[in-house]
Amino acid sequence: MNRADVVFVLGVVAVMLLSQFTARPVRPLTYLWVALLVARGCVPPGPARPTATGVTVLVAGLAISVVFGVLRGRTMPLWRDDIGRLYRRGDRVTLLLWLATFAVRLLVGGLGLVMLGEPVNLDALWLGIGVTFGVQQIVMSHRGRYLARDPAVAR
Repeated sequence: MNRADVVFVLGVVAVMLLSQFTARPVRPLTYLWVALLVARGCVPPGPARPTATGVTVLVAGLAISVVFGVLRGRTMPLWRDDIGRLYRRGDRVTLLLWLATFAVRLLVGGLGLVMLGEPVNLDALWLGIGVTFGVQQIVMSHRGRYLARDPAVAR
């Protein structure tokens, strides 16, 4: 992994994380970003080596991405504006869950490298970010369906 790749990944992650902490509508356009991240993660040579160990490390990382996406989606503060649009804005819990997401993903990648000799794969990182972001969006959208249309009621 060269320096330009690392800088690019960090830049995309920074923009995504900063957007999590500004009030924004929960909208389907987010799935376009999810699709782009997932597609980028699947560009050859792909997110894992085609070995049992490579696939196992990838699946473990993606399972972690799903779990943390659900947790963030369930805890992200949501509300509706006066015309019923659903909004979200991350808080301290959101930040802690994002940090935990990256820490555990790095731990799995590190364990895969040290214990199993499986190299860290940048494509797996793209795929994992897309999956966790997508799951978070699905959970928030689902929660939004049940959120009162009264803007005075917020969860």
